[in-house]
Amino acid sequence: MIRLFLSLMMAMFATAVEANEINGPAKAVDSTVIEINGQRVMLFGIDSVMRKQNCTLGGKIWQCWAAAVRELEILVDQGPATCEVIGEPDVYGRLLARCTINGQSLNEQLVRRGYAVARPGETTDYVAAEAAAREEKIGLWRGEFMMPAKFRQAAGIFVERP
Repeated sequence: MIRLFLSLMMAMFATAVEANEINGPAKAVDSTVIEINGQRVMLFGIDSVMRKQNCTLGGKIWQCWAAAVRELEILVDQGPATCEVIGEPDVYGRLLARCTINGQSLNEQLVRRGYAVARPGETTDYVAAEAAAREEKIGLWRGEFMMPAKFRQAAGIFVERP
C-alpha cells in the first residue's frame, strides 16, 4: 500500500514538474521572445528594445531591435532550450520563463552581451550582467537608446507582465 502511495505521489510530482517546463529547439521571434514547439516564451527578468525603437550609434540611426533579435538567434542556435515557466501566460498567451541552453542561462547571456537589460522589479539576477555590459560598452551600450520601459511608456504601450 505504501509503495502504491509513493508511486502515485511520484507520478503526480513528475507531471507537475513537466507542466512547469518547456523543452526543445527554440526560434527567436522578438528581442526577448522565443518559440519552442509552437509556444511563445518571454524571457523572465529581462527587457529589450522594441521593434519600432531606434537607437543611435556614432550619431546615426541604428536598427538596434534587429541587432538584438539577431543576437538572440545566435544564442538559440547553440542547442535546444529548457525553460522553467514562471507564473501564468500573459494576455498574448506567452509564457514567462527562465531558459537555459547547454546549461547556460539564455536570459543572462542576452543581458551580458548587451542586447537586453535587467528588470530588477522581477529579479535582481541579471543586474550584474547589465552593469558589466554597460561598462564594456557592448551591444546596445555601444550607442544610445531609451530604456525599453520608458520607450513603451512614451509610445503609450501599457502591457503589463503577469
